[in-house]
Amino acid sequence: GWGFSVINPANSEWSHRPACLSRTHYSFANALLMTGDFSYLELWRKTIDIINSNAKEIDGQTQYPRGYGDDGWYEYKPEPFSTGAFETYYWSQDPADRERAGSNPWQNYLDGKDDSYAVKALHSDLSRLQTKRAMLANDLSTPDCRMSDDMNRINPATTDALIRLMLGGLPTGRDGYPLHCRVRYFAPDRQRSGLPEDVAALVTSMDADSTTIELVNLNQVTARQVIVQGGAYGEHQITSASTGGETASIDDRFFSVDLAPASGCEIKIGMKRYANSPTLAFPWS
Repeated sequence: GWGFSVINPANSEWSHRPACLSRTHYSFANALLMTGDFSYLELWRKTIDIINSNAKEIDGQTQYPRGYGDDGWYEYKPEPFSTGAFETYYWSQDPADRERAGSNPWQNYLDGKDDSYAVKALHSDLSRLQTKRAMLANDLSTPDCRMSDDMNRINPATTDALIRLMLGGLPTGRDGYPLHCRVRYFAPDRQRSGLPEDVAALVTSMDADSTTIELVNLNQVTARQVIVQGGAYGEHQITSASTGGETASIDDRFFSVDLAPASGCEIKIGMKRYANSPTLAFPWS
C-alpha cells in the first residue's frame, strides 16, 4: 500500500516499497482493454496530478512525495512523480499525456528521433541476458537459503526489447499483467502464435490511428505467410494496410501477408484501437 515502509534487516535502514504505485495503473488499462472506454485512464492521470500537487520545499528545493501514511505524505524526491505516465500516454495517445510522460528513448525512436535505438535496445538485452546467465552459473546458494523471489533478478528470460520492437507493446516484466501491444503475429503453416520461421518483424512508428511495421523473409528459397493481428487479443480493429503505394481495406481483427523468398516490406496499418472485445481465439478458429 501507500504506506508500505519497513526496516531492511540487511542494513537496518528504512526501505520504502509502495508496489501499488508501479502496478495500479495497469488495472485501469485492463478496464480499457475489456470495455474500450478511455475514461478509465483519467483515474491515473488524477492520481499523478494529486501526488505532485503535494510537493513542498525541502532545503530550498521543490520535492515530490511517493508515500502516504498516518502522518501524511512522505518519501520526498526531487523528481515529480511520473510512474505510469508513459504507459498512460501509450494507451491514450493524447498529446497532453505525452507532455506529462516526459522523454522516453523508445518513444523518441517511434517519433523518428533516434534511428539507432532498435539496435542498441537489442544489444542491451543480449548483454543483460549474458549477465543473468553468469549470475545463475555462479549462484552457490542452496534452495533452503533463498527467498521465494530471489530468482526474479536472474531469470534469463529477457524480452523487453522484443516486446517493444516486434509487437509495439509494453513489456510485461515479472508482475504478470496482460500484454498490451499494437500487433501480434501468427504462423498459419504451423497453426501457432509467433512469427513463421525465418521471418523478422520491427515496429517503426505508432500513433493514435496507425502502426507501421517492417516484415522481412530471410529465407532465400521459400516463401512465407504471416498473419498480423491488431493487439494481443484482437482488441484493435484493423481498417487498412498500405504498402508500396497501394492501400487495401481490411475491416477485421487481422490480415495475412505473403512474403516472397528474400523479400521484405513496410506496411502502414490503419486501426481503431480498443474497438473489439478481447479474445484468445486464433485467427483460424
